[in-house]
Amino acid sequence: LRDKSKDVWEECYRSPFVQGLGDGALDRDSFKFYLIQDYIYLIRYARVFAAGALRSPNERIMSHFTAAQHSIICGEMELHRSYMREFGITEEEAGAARQSLMNNAYTSNMMSVALTGGAAETIAVALPCAWSYRDYAVRLARDFEDKMEGNFYRSWVRSYSSDEYRASFEWMFGDLDELCEGKTGRGLAELEEIFRTSVEFEYLFWDMSYKRQMSY
Repeated sequence: LRDKSKDVWEECYRSPFVQGLGDGALDRDSFKFYLIQDYIYLIRYARVFAAGALRSPNERIMSHFTAAQHSIICGEMELHRSYMREFGITEEEAGAARQSLMNNAYTSNMMSVALTGGAAETIAVALPCAWSYRDYAVRLARDFEDKMEGNFYRSWVRSYSSDEYRASFEWMFGDLDELCEGKTGRGLAELEEIFRTSVEFEYLFWDMSYKRQMSY
C-alpha cells in the first residue's frame, strides 16, 4: 500500500510544515492553527475506530479498534492539550472552533468508508495518518538531530517517533493482511485507492495548516 502511494507519501514529508517541525522554523501561528484543527480531527478519527469496532468480524479485531480509540482519546490528545495550554487555548475554545473545509472533507471521507465498508476498509482509510506520523517523526529525529535541542516541536517529534506510539497502531498491519485473505484483485485495488486517498488528504491537511486556510 505504501509503495503504491510512495510519491505523495514523500511529498508529505518534504512539505514545509513537516520540515518546519524538524528544524524548528515552523511559524507558531501555523502550528496553533494545526493544533485546533487536529483536535477536531482526532475526535472524528476516534469515531472512525468506533465504526471499525462495529464492523469487526470477531472479538479480537474489535478489541484492537476499541483499544486504539482509547489511545487516541486518552493518549494522543493529551499531547495536543499540553501544546494548547502553552498557547493559552482551552478545550472549550478548541471544541467550539469551526472545522476547516479540508478537515471536514478528510474526516467525512474516512467516516463514509468506515460506515459503508468493512474492517479492512476502515483500517485502510485510517492507517495512513498513524503510520505516516510515526515515519515522519522518526525521520525528522534523524535528519534534524543537530537541531532538536531547544526545538519547540521536539516533544511532538519524540511522541510520534516513540515505540509506544508505534505499538498503538501496529496491530493494523497484521489485521489488514488477515482481512485481505481471499479478496479478489478488484477488492485489493479498492483498498489501495482508499489508502492512497487518505495519504493525499494527509498532504492537503499539512498544506492547509501551513497556510492557515479555513476554506478555498
